[in-house]
Formats: sequence, structure tokens, C-alpha cells
Amino acid sequence: MAVVQISRIQVRRGQKNAGSGLPQLASGEFGWAIDTRELYIGNGAVSEGAPTVGNTKILTQFDDLFDLAESYQYRKDDTFIQTGTSTVSPIRRTLQQRLDDSVTGANFGLTGDSSQDATTALQRAIDQLYINTANKGSVQSRKVLHLDAGIYSITNTIFIPPNTTIQGAGHDKTIIRSNSANAIFKTVNESSTPGSPSPQSATTFNTQPRNISVKDLSLETTVADGIGLHLESCRDSTFENISIKGPWALGDTIPSDYEYDVGILIDSLSGSVKSENNHFHNLKITNWGYGVMSNFDIEHNHFSDCDLDTLGIGFAFGVDMILGSVSSGKATGPLNNRIEHSKFSNIEREGIWIEKGIKNTSRANYFELVGNNGGTEAQPEYSVIKFSANDNTSLDDMFTRTQQLSYTTANINNIPYLQEVQGAAITSQGLTHTVEISSGGPTKVFRLPGIKNQTFELDYHLVSRSVEMVRSGVLTVTIDAFGTPTVHLSDEYTYQGDTAYEDSVTFTAQIIDEDGDLTNDTIGVFSNASVDQLELRFRIKNKQTNIS
Repeated sequence: MAVVQISRIQVRRGQKNAGSGLPQLASGEFGWAIDTRELYIGNGAVSEGAPTVGNTKILTQFDDLFDLAESYQYRKDDTFIQTGTSTVSPIRRTLQQRLDDSVTGANFGLTGDSSQDATTALQRAIDQLYINTANKGSVQSRKVLHLDAGIYSITNTIFIPPNTTIQGAGHDKTIIRSNSANAIFKTVNESSTPGSPSPQSATTFNTQPRNISVKDLSLETTVADGIGLHLESCRDSTFENISIKGPWALGDTIPSDYEYDVGILIDSLSGSVKSENNHFHNLKITNWGYGVMSNFDIEHNHFSDCDLDTLGIGFAFGVDMILGSVSSGKATGPLNNRIEHSKFSNIEREGIWIEKGIKNTSRANYFELVGNNGGTEAQPEYSVIKFSANDNTSLDDMFTRTQQLSYTTANINNIPYLQEVQGAAITSQGLTHTVEISSGGPTKVFRLPGIKNQTFELDYHLVSRSVEMVRSGVLTVTIDAFGTPTVHLSDEYTYQGDTAYEDSVTFTAQIIDEDGDLTNDTIGVFSNASVDQLELRFRIKNKQTNIS
């Protein structure tokens, strides 16, 4: 009869953290640490072939791989990289430390699924990274919050404190979509705590929003009268590669409140706590009553390479302010702000309207279908740029209106020329214009706006294809406002070519009532030429005042 014997195999065991610690195990001997639930096996002796005497840990379900992965080293196999004080003492970090270098919204439960209400999770991520009481003020805690591609639906304002850095995956990839009339993003001061944004009235220079960076994402709302980005006394911050989109469409009412239906609303608390030195680069602002609005003393803010499309008014500065109060941030109006290298398209009224504020500059911007109330360039109703305040500048700006109203054949008669830039300013246009002149005359060659008390200087180059003549000069056209308005034209030039043709072309100017309403509205410039096949190329500089 067979005998069956069952043997119980036991391994060496004990408490790892009791006594003198883990003992040296014999070759191939198992050791079980009861208190930590860790399993070890003895390496064996060197004489047996073991590389070193000691114990080897065996992984179990109770081991934390993040704690065990302590050997991360930058470019570990690259002998030319020295990360530590010497080549034999490299910097080693845990996997946990390495992964914590980058923070994503997913770390806080943000999935980018449009069906998820991301309001609480997104605000929690921002609060914990930048104003958590344990790390507020710590430079090392100011990580970049990465938001992966997706749609983040929110139902309330997301508050942005100082030192916040948010980076998405790009335009129309990372989308913050609001379904409320509140601001999508709003800056708050450093006194804010998680869940409790501090009011602007409590802001000081040292606590105001600053050093903020938001880039590579879209802000969208489908609710009327909302605000895309609301900056409250924000300074020294950057907003880059952002699309800000609302629900406004051409033909909709432009709000008269000036505080709603605004892509970017910029406020200041006082003369010493203001929105200043902010940079806005490569923004796309579409479908708002107002693209950018400020009725406060904001200073040295820079907008560059932006695209403004389908708006009631592009930029509106100081349109609803009474000057004189330094304490309320309304002493000067917007001051020393720059808008440059940007495109304005399909703007019902003014592309830029500065009612109060000085020393602001529009430079090298392109304006297409602006000021026509939704119509064509042959149907102007507003100026493209309006400077009600003195000492603002339009420099090298480009207007499609100029070509259409100045010398396009279909529009050169019976349509009043409403000026590109209205108000007291010395302006220069960036585009060069070309017209053909034939022999005979007087022939209306081109037109200029008929605003009183202004002077046009046209830097021109005139060449004939039929005879030897080249003429380069300046046409100066001046119109006054006293008594019966009169217009004066002078022509100073240098000439090269056949002397017989030096005076073959003369120019005159006269005031015209193009629409027959008994009010002169346009200056016509006429040519008399004795030679044919002339090409006139010119650029326009304008000097005008608010005195009428």
C-alpha cells in the first residue's frame, strides 16, 4: 500500500523593521518580511559566482513601482553628459519626481470630454498649483498646467491668479467652452484662496494679477452678452495663440453698456494699480459686439499679429469714461498702447475707436470691409479709425477702402469719400497705389476725403511709357474751413528725361459734392496731360485736426 506524505515548506520569516533589520540570507534562501510584506532571496557567495553578496528583493503585489524606480538619470547612456558634480556621481531621481515635472489637466480629473462639467476640476487645478496655502509664493511650485486636446465645458468663470501658466494643444484643439454669460477667464489678485477669489477692490500693486501666461487654446461662448477674457488690473502677462469666439453676428445690436459682449475687457483699479505691460500675440477675436474694450487707464499694452473678424467694433478705448479721477483709474484713458501687424475684417463700425486716451498707435494694420455696416467698400458709413482724442497715431496702416473710393472706376463718381482716419492725427498709409493717366483732360484721376482743415501729402513717381520722362515729387493738397471752403494743390518734383515733356502733366484739385446733398464731401484730383501712357504711383500722408 502506497504511503502519501505531505510536507509543509516554510521560508525564513520575521519583521523587517524589528531588531537589526533584514539578515543575510543563505544562497537561494527565501526570507519573508511579515510587517512590510516583502519577499527576498539570498544572492549566494561570490565563490559560487554571485556578483555580490547580499539579498535580492522579489517584486510582489504590495510593492510601489514608483518608490522602487529611483534610477532615472538624464541621458544615462551618454558619457558626454555630466549631470552631477562628477561623472561618477550623476543626479538620480525617482520616477515620481520625473513625472511630477509636468502637470496635465488629467491629473485633476479633466478629461476633455464635452459632456463633463469641467468648472470645478479646472478651477481646483489652478488653485492647487498657484494659490494653495502650502505653496503660495514658492517659485518651484509654479508649474505649467497643460490642457490636452479636448472640449472643456464650464458653467462659471474660471479665475486666474498671479503666476498662472496654462498651455493648451493649440487653436481649436484645446477648447474652453462656456454656457453662461459670465466671463470665461478672469484675472484675480494674490489674496485669493482656493474657492474664494479676492475682489479687485482689495488689490494692491504687490498683489495684483501678474506674470500670467495663457497660450495655445480657444475660449468660446454660445451665450450672448458674455466676456471672453476679463483682465482686472493685470500687468506683465502674456496671452498668445488664443482664439476668443462669441455668438455675435453681423446685423446684431452692438451693446451700449460697453461692459458686455466683449472679447477682451481690460480694467484698472487706480493710477498705481493698472493693467499694463501685457502682450497679446497671434490672437483671433471673432463674433463679439466689441473685440477689445477698456474704459480705464491702461498703459503699454501691446497687440501684435492678431486677427479680428466679424465684430461690431474692433478696439474701443475710453468710449464711456469721464476723465480726472486717478483714484478710480480714469485720469488719462488708455495711454501708450500699440496695435500692430494685425488684420481687421468684416467690422460693422470702426476698427479702432479711441474716444479718450492719448499716444496710442495703430501701425501696419490691414483693414478690409471695415466701417460699412455690413455693406461693401462702396457703402461706407463710418471711418475705419476714429481718434476723438488728440495725439494718437496711425502709421503705415493699409485700407482696402482707399483703392475702392479713391480710383476704382465704378466708385469714382457719385459716392462720397468717407475718410479712413477720423480726428486729430498725422497719419501715413502703408499701401502704394497705382493709377493710369491718359493724354487730355481735365480728367479725374483719384479722390481724397473732403474733410475741412486737413492736408494730404502724396509722395509720387510718374513715368511715361510713350516718351522719355521720369518725374518724382510730392503733391500737397490742403483744404481749409473758413468761409467758403477752398482747396489748394502744390506740386514739387524733380525731373529726368526729354526737356520737352517736363511740364507735360499738371494736376489740379477741387471740392466736390458727390451725392448731391448740397454739402461738399470729396476732393477730386484732376490731370491735364499732353503725353499718353502715364503711370502714377503714390503713397498718402494725411494731417488733420478736430477743428472744423
